Amino acid sequence: MTGDPSRIVNLGSIKTLDNKFLTQRQYSFDSFTFPACDKCNLEYSYLEGRTKHIFEKIFNEKNVTARETNTLLDWFDKVRIGLWLGYHQLDKNIANINPTFHISTRIGQYDRTLFISKSNSSKDKLNIGGPDTLSFAYTPSAFTLIVNNYYFTNISYYFLFSRRIGFPYPASINLLPDEKTEGRVEANISGGKRRIMQPLIRFPVGPVCVEIYQPMFKGGLIEGVIEEYYCDYVRENSLDFENGIGAIFKSEGTKITRHLGDENISLSPGYVYPDEILFFESAINVLKWQNHLNTILPDLNLLPKEQRKNYKAIFARVSQINRYLIKGQEQHLASSRH
Repeated sequence: MTGDPSRIVNLGSIKTLDNKFLTQRQYSFDSFTFPACDKCNLEYSYLEGRTKHIFEKIFNEKNVTARETNTLLDWFDKVRIGLWLGYHQLDKNIANINPTFHISTRIGQYDRTLFISKSNSSKDKLNIGGPDTLSFAYTPSAFTLIVNNYYFTNISYYFLFSRRIGFPYPASINLLPDEKTEGRVEANISGGKRRIMQPLIRFPVGPVCVEIYQPMFKGGLIEGVIEEYYCDYVRENSLDFENGIGAIFKSEGTKITRHLGDENISLSPGYVYPDEILFFESAINVLKWQNHLNTILPDLNLLPKEQRKNYKAIFARVSQINRYLIKGQEQHLASSRH
């Protein structure tokens, strides 16, 4: 669907930790593969098959259901974490981290969004933006996938918009110190406002797009039982309450609509960008989102002093590198507009 699988494409940069050495990484898509066991391959082949059908609907500008949108968001979780693990191998652990979780433990855990923009390109193509940054290596929460003339920016993060969508939210949230906790947090959960506040995220979304939001409350990575979720508001705004799967919300201007079950949603953007403009705008946007997420990290108060110091230094550094990359993309964007 996206062109010759053996074509050579650029897939980010090989870099040193100080960002002084940058070399373009090139692969043919059919060699951009990573080891996986038979069990995982079989488990996710079903998800891949259902997602292909959803992409075909999107490309043909047909509506999808709320359940199908949930499947699509599961697939983006899978791809995002799979890319994180893949780049960890490709970059030979340049970030000096020890991955303690895998795809299956991260699908559907956190609030998630999908921003869909469209360009005027007539070429079949597939590309990614964001997973090659050091920021993504430490926080694999925001990336862009380009599929033909559609640009999908996917973001998933702790309680990203829970408060503003009316769900329970953390009055405080702390990262737990033990590396074996797999990124678990300790949260002091407050009952939600049970009403929607606009905008759902108080940060610029980016290029004109279809905005999809889904609150998630599986709780597998949060310490303690969260009784605040057992209320009518959360039940009424969930696709699957028992499994912590929120409804699909679509934001259009000043209107936010909730979608459940087989209710139809249009994922077709109403605005079409020149491709050479959207390419750079989407690259800038995902870097800005990565930096924004670095400013809303869980509190580090429970970590040992030296570990807190290291965390702060790391995130200051990766944000600085992203700002450098943004500046370069902005220069390319300016050239494209002249």
